[in-house]
Amino acid sequence: MVNLSEGSKPTTRQSHSYKADESFTIFGSLSAGSDLMNGILEQCEKHNIKSGIVSCIGSLKEVGYVLFKTMNGMPLGYGSEITIKKPVELISGTGFICENESKELDLHFHGLVITEDGEMGAGHFLRGKNPTLITIEFSITASNNIGAVREFDANLGFKVINFSKH
Repeated sequence: MVNLSEGSKPTTRQSHSYKADESFTIFGSLSAGSDLMNGILEQCEKHNIKSGIVSCIGSLKEVGYVLFKTMNGMPLGYGSEITIKKPVELISGTGFICENESKELDLHFHGLVITEDGEMGAGHFLRGKNPTLITIEFSITASNNIGAVREFDANLGFKVINFSKH
């Protein structure tokens, strides 16, 4: 529960959207050993991308992710790290490229994976925990006129991405 000082009232997150002008798409691949998230962010820096959406498939040596926890249907935060310590096929991965509260490049990424034994996993991926096995093929769609900042929302208790138009 959010603790409010006297006289203040909570703000409610509003739905919002903006049309991207002059969007462009980058296509690429990550080589074996590259961390999935750090590798994609390196490519964003190479192409001066500050906000966009990424989609990818490929294979990982192992995977690290988290899931949110709830109590009585209300979100409490993220649970403990879940790790699959064997090779997985990344069936689908998608995320938003944004800046964090310190204006550093960030990636909010979710993915679905499966092992050769049929064990599946999915969730909110963690940076530095997802090394590429063979390759990751990706595309990034971005626009220079849309800003995205991932910041903590006290009412929700989670970081959320807020978009703006430049």
